[in-house]
Amino acid sequence: MTSTDNSPVPESKIEHVIAERFIICRMKSGEMRVVRLQIGLPLPLEGSVEKWECEVALAGLYPGMPKVPGVDSMQCINLAIGLIREAMERFMADGGQIYWRDGSGPLGVMDLFS
Repeated sequence: MTSTDNSPVPESKIEHVIAERFIICRMKSGEMRVVRLQIGLPLPLEGSVEKWECEVALAGLYPGMPKVPGVDSMQCINLAIGLIREAMERFMADGGQIYWRDGSGPLGVMDLFS
């Protein structure tokens, strides 16, 4: 696979991104897409110190990801990473492949999180 640095980058819908990674996904159909994995800043829900949430995005692959709830900011981040991992595992189980943004790979899900 060749580098795809000129591929369109999905727009971010998260206002305060704290973690971001770009990958290339080969769809089961063979189509190649740049995918933007993002985790937003965890914030407490209004009027609560024990209810937090953060945004998660897999722009270019799964639109409309839910906000991730937690009892504090640390749990939100951990659960957000878990949600991204599960989504990528499902994508691969359905016949998709993952590559680094420079086109190297294919990768396993563990490569994304190590």
